[in-house]
Amino acid sequence: MAEPRSRVVLVRDPRDAVSGGGGCCSGDVRPFDEGGGHRHADAGGSGALYLALRDALPDDVGLEVVAPTNWAWLVPALLTDGRRRGLRGRALLAAVRRGLRVASVLVDGVPVPTGTAEQTVDAVLERLALLPR
Repeated sequence: MAEPRSRVVLVRDPRDAVSGGGGCCSGDVRPFDEGGGHRHADAGGSGALYLALRDALPDDVGLEVVAPTNWAWLVPALLTDGRRRGLRGRALLAAVRRGLRVASVLVDGVPVPTGTAEQTVDAVLERLALLPR
């Protein structure tokens, strides 16, 4: 598979373990009399945003979800993506700092404004339109 032309990274909220793949019972488990111990409430949050982004993004754009505590992956990815887009010095360090925030969304290392899932998808698509192909 060819390398994606761009990468979107969703830094999930650490409390959003259900939508981030945190395990079977890491989320809001319902009592057995309400449907069983393994039925979770609608995850919403980063899960809903991930699905909205996956539906809206072109095939040549990668989408990854990462926990904000996964610095071993996140910091090098932010540095690599920021450099690829021409960021250097203070601008690069500022982008890395903003990228480490919980629930941030990054397009090639550059944070985009977030809001509702629809607003965030629009911001990501707008940012991608500004990038050279």
